[in-house]
Amino acid sequence: IAQKVNSNAMVKMMISNAAGGEELDETAQAAKRALLSFQFQMYDLEDIFSDAKQTEFLIVTVPTELAVRESVRLLNDLTFEAPDMPIKVRNVVANQVLKDDGSDVSTFLNKVSEGQQVSIRELSDAVVRTGIPIETTQVPYIDTEPRGVFGLKVLSEQLLKEDE
Repeated sequence: IAQKVNSNAMVKMMISNAAGGEELDETAQAAKRALLSFQFQMYDLEDIFSDAKQTEFLIVTVPTELAVRESVRLLNDLTFEAPDMPIKVRNVVANQVLKDDGSDVSTFLNKVSEGQQVSIRELSDAVVRTGIPIETTQVPYIDTEPRGVFGLKVLSEQLLKEDE
């Protein structure tokens, strides 16, 4: 590490400034000790994650195509990507599932609408705080998740549509 630090003037200057006047070699040794400590902590964490008696993952998703695809990808990554060290997954939770009889659709839509209004306000406030003239475009609800060429075409038509 000391060789790497000494070979890079910018890193050397930053560490020297952060050291507050300490000798650079002492600072490099402290950094080396901290990195080794972090590395051992990561080994411990890896051991915990791979110990099925101590750890398991709970995958929580919402029933939309994109969210489910990402959850399936996560499930595969956790269980199949490293067969020598699979991570225990015993449960997958699908959240915000509507009842089959449709009795909760109105409540759900009202909550979604309220949440969207709050989120749009937060986004608008954040844009204003930047002080940069950033245009925010709101695309109306499309009855399907935009995916593939057709989905992108529908989305682009909504984005490029002139104000009516």
